[in-house]
Amino acid sequence: MKSIRKQTVFLAAMTLCFFHIAKAQEKTSIWGNFDFSGYIEVYYAAYSDSLGANVLQEFATTVPRDQRFGLNIVQVGIHYQDERIRGNLTLHYGDIPKAIWDPDFPVLQEANVGVKLANEWWIDAGFFRTHIGTESFLPKDNYTTSTTVASYNEPFYQSGVRIAYEGSDKLDFQFWVVNGYNYFLDANNAKSVGLLFSYSLREDLQLTYTNLFGRESLDGISPKQFRTYHNLYVNYSPSPKIYLTVGGDVGTQGHSQLAKPDNAALMYNALATLRYQFTDDYSVTGRVETFQDPDGFISGTYEDSFGNMSGLQLMGYTLSTEYKPTSNSYVRLEGRWIQAKDDLTIFHHDGPAHDRLEGSLSMGIVF
Repeated sequence: MKSIRKQTVFLAAMTLCFFHIAKAQEKTSIWGNFDFSGYIEVYYAAYSDSLGANVLQEFATTVPRDQRFGLNIVQVGIHYQDERIRGNLTLHYGDIPKAIWDPDFPVLQEANVGVKLANEWWIDAGFFRTHIGTESFLPKDNYTTSTTVASYNEPFYQSGVRIAYEGSDKLDFQFWVVNGYNYFLDANNAKSVGLLFSYSLREDLQLTYTNLFGRESLDGISPKQFRTYHNLYVNYSPSPKIYLTVGGDVGTQGHSQLAKPDNAALMYNALATLRYQFTDDYSVTGRVETFQDPDGFISGTYEDSFGNMSGLQLMGYTLSTEYKPTSNSYVRLEGRWIQAKDDLTIFHHDGPAHDRLEGSLSMGIVF
């Protein structure tokens, strides 16, 4: 409780500080290089397999509490941009950070500093949001409020160094050296490397590929377990009313099969999200997802109905409607059904079950 109070006071103090700086911006020319941002989302959600009052539901990146009015996130940011130097500091608080964020840095979303090298090449270092994934963990950046189980198991944050090329409107290239897969402070002394490559083939068609390679086993553990992770997705808008995102991941990890521990394990996932924009203010989105990690090296392992250990394997279907009262706000009503394989009874109705129904109503504003 004391920790929560300290975090709340710290966040409130930083928010007040940002607003004072913004006010001073009008009086001092140096503040013209600063930008300030904020984001708030609130919700009410219900789950068919509640784990209990105020318990965070499994596989829920967002809206994680059952039959409760909740604060998904309150977020404030300060961003500095000059010709040769830049920096970002973003703080957040709420149920999203509580569900998925690094417990050592629960309030800190990102803190990094960058220097321009030459010819639109930049080097940035510090704490970052992840470069991997078809979806963001922030609902404002997605077509739906909930994220797929694949996104839940992807990294959300990372710390390290990024080299980026920003000299083209069509091309985005980044090279990363980070502590590890979903770490601010790593669990071993190895480093992971990754890429982001995004290219706009046309104004309505964009292709993005990201990856990460590194050792995930602890120091001194033998044999060493090296992980590879690839993410590929396409954004396509064939008309002003239709928006389509199709993406998927493939991952491997050495010495990680459940049945044959000396062999490498394989996992994959995929999603397809389709939005139809009826008017400027109203849209409907549908999403289909699959997640297949039979050896559980990403998702962890569960005991099935036969007493055997298995990784997570499931399908999911989501339907979401959105109304935008203004260009920087939204109201979403969403339903979702996820179903694990028949013998994987990981959910909790009146008894063990292999599926779950979810519903949520959320409201957000970005400023």
